[in-house]
Amino acid sequence: MASESGLLRSSAYARMQAESPSEFVPKRVLLGHAAQSSEVDRGNSFWVKAAVVYESVTGDHVDDATNAVARDLLLKLAANCCSKIDSEPRPKESDGEDEKTKDETAAKRTSHPDEGTEENKRVIDAIFLVVGFLPRLHTAVAGGGATSRDAVDESFKATHMQDIVTDVIKLENQLPIKHLLDVAGHVEAEVRKLAALDEFKNIEKALKDYRLGFGRQDFDGVIRSFCSYYSPFFSKPPPPTPPAAAAKDEQGGAAASVDRTLLDCLHDSVVPQPPSGKEAAGGGGAKGGKTARIPTARGLRRSGVRLEAAEEGRAVVQFKEETATLRLPALVYDFKLATVARNLLARELEEQSKPVTRYFQLMNELVEEVGDARILHRAGVVRGGGGSRGANEVHELIKKIDGYATYPSVFMAMDVQVEKVKAFHDKRMNNFFVRYRPAVIAGSSVVAASVVAIVAARKKRG
Repeated sequence: MASESGLLRSSAYARMQAESPSEFVPKRVLLGHAAQSSEVDRGNSFWVKAAVVYESVTGDHVDDATNAVARDLLLKLAANCCSKIDSEPRPKESDGEDEKTKDETAAKRTSHPDEGTEENKRVIDAIFLVVGFLPRLHTAVAGGGATSRDAVDESFKATHMQDIVTDVIKLENQLPIKHLLDVAGHVEAEVRKLAALDEFKNIEKALKDYRLGFGRQDFDGVIRSFCSYYSPFFSKPPPPTPPAAAAKDEQGGAAASVDRTLLDCLHDSVVPQPPSGKEAAGGGGAKGGKTARIPTARGLRRSGVRLEAAEEGRAVVQFKEETATLRLPALVYDFKLATVARNLLARELEEQSKPVTRYFQLMNELVEEVGDARILHRAGVVRGGGGSRGANEVHELIKKIDGYATYPSVFMAMDVQVEKVKAFHDKRMNNFFVRYRPAVIAGSSVVAASVVAIVAARKKRG
């Protein structure tokens, strides 16, 4: 993909952000791009990160009595991790202060903590994700079974973290995975070392007993949990990582592309995998690939096309002519769908192939009216948002998301399937009895009623 910093400065992204700032601008947590506009500054964001990290380490919520401890815990942890990650000596920014200066600095940090260098800030952000956010998500996904998405939603709702959930996936808040891997390799040991400091005497036992639950070498499993939860498409929970895979080289798997971000990994997880062998050479036996408009859900039902939900979690569309079945990924309507979808679309702005953008264009074409949304819901192609109000919300969301799409958006594999559906639909609708089925049925009913009436009248006479 294009460089993230360049994309954030592009006019196309600026237009998307202006049209729906709540889906792009961080609300509670600011990560990485401090220069970007946001509803929260680094100072206020720091306290949110400190509270989440403190709760993850100790199991207790932050209150007025422990606010300063949570602050110092995150700052000390970041400083220690920095010294391990960065082999080059750096001047210490606070350790050389005398007692008076320390008191003044502590008072100043109550409102705006001094996070130190840019390197320190990146490590603070990475600690928030690696220690505070990802373990909570990973644990909930692993323990939720078939309802893992609901389990994670409930976990975050119960702790008023929904804004944090949506902030983490925003394009402006992305950190390279290499920073997360660096922290994951050191943070558990560094937390335990802090138990020796007098300022953390009240939480000494929690620090000594702290376990992160994963390391650098098995970070791929955490990324899979993240993608499974954030995906706009329903899929079965990811299988547990086998020991052999967990012990593989730390350069392998999803974490191999260390310059990539969590949003990049999510995008990779939802786009169709490239074809191989004969399929790649011959296009899977399909011809065409023009960007065609698919009929509405109601129109497809009228021509005899059956909708079926696919649960692979990828933007794969497949039409089987022999059974007149159109398979579509099951879209999950929940509190974060709008943010996830729009940031995935933003990520594809400067790419040639746009699978996610093309999918939402297809959904816009399928859903012309609220009745179309109901048809998709009954077929399982849309999950969540049931009832008349839910159908209205789904219809509105799909129409709004598609407003950000660039036309024409091309994704050959999807375009080929859309062409097949359209050809089948047009052929069926050219049949007089299919095209005018409602009129034919109504006319037949009238004729049948007339015949019955005539027979009854003759019987009366005879």
